[in-house]
Amino acid sequence: MKFWLHIHNTRPEDMLELACLAEQVGFEGVLGDDHWFMPAGSEDHDPNERAVMPRDYVFPDVFAMGGAILARTTTLRFGTCILVIANRTNPFLIAKASSTLARLSGGRFVLGAGIGWMKDEYDIAGIDFARRAPRTEEMIAVLRKLWGPGPAEHHGEFFDFPATYAMPTPASPIPVYLGSIAPAALRRTGRIGDGWMGMTSALEDLPAQIALVNQGRAEAGRMDQPFEFMCGLKPHADGSLPSREDYERSAEMGITQHHFGPIEHMIGNPYPSFAEKKRVVEDFANCVMR
Repeated sequence: MKFWLHIHNTRPEDMLELACLAEQVGFEGVLGDDHWFMPAGSEDHDPNERAVMPRDYVFPDVFAMGGAILARTTTLRFGTCILVIANRTNPFLIAKASSTLARLSGGRFVLGAGIGWMKDEYDIAGIDFARRAPRTEEMIAVLRKLWGPGPAEHHGEFFDFPATYAMPTPASPIPVYLGSIAPAALRRTGRIGDGWMGMTSALEDLPAQIALVNQGRAEAGRMDQPFEFMCGLKPHADGSLPSREDYERSAEMGITQHHFGPIEHMIGNPYPSFAEKKRVVEDFANCVMR
């Protein structure tokens, strides 16, 4: 089983230390979250969370953070979980940042993308929140064109540009995993993604979610193409963390990669110290991964 660790909501310098620790104890990679706008007060909150989470979480720029982490490590992979690409006005900036990370790290970068839940963030960007799903689909198509051999051109609903180069291009295709949980989004993930980067799920919910992703893959004629299923497991009702047996059961259902965290969500403390995070990571590695 392959495990990834969420490291966001930590001082940037501590994120580097968590990443190095993750590599030492055997994690496949680490995941950095993304919000470039977090209003101090709003009625908008993540509908997938058990409770409203604090607004003053630490969200470093994921590409700058990813570059620092990939430079400090040798085998560890870095992924965005989740980069809300549709509220970026320019796909060229995402394409260049992603391909630069992929080239400099020897292909250790994964782009985890999603449509996002925060309308405020779209409003500030001047982008229609109601059209975020088709905009995301088109942006993924644009990114894959820009990552190709070039020159690339595109004429769509949201983006239109003549033949252009977007160097550097990645040495190999950058995997695009989609974060999704709603039925339509799960089917879309199967249709256009290279993998599913699911949220934390209960074991009993996984078969239906995997089936919807596979439905989308089948509809697009992609069942014979490589595809990764990544998700995390929710804590149990009594607050205890998932066991190795729980992860093994999810692997039997078809999950190929697992993510652990965010740590504060797993332990129910929105502001754990770095020492506490380090302890949780080491305990997880000893009790589950080894």
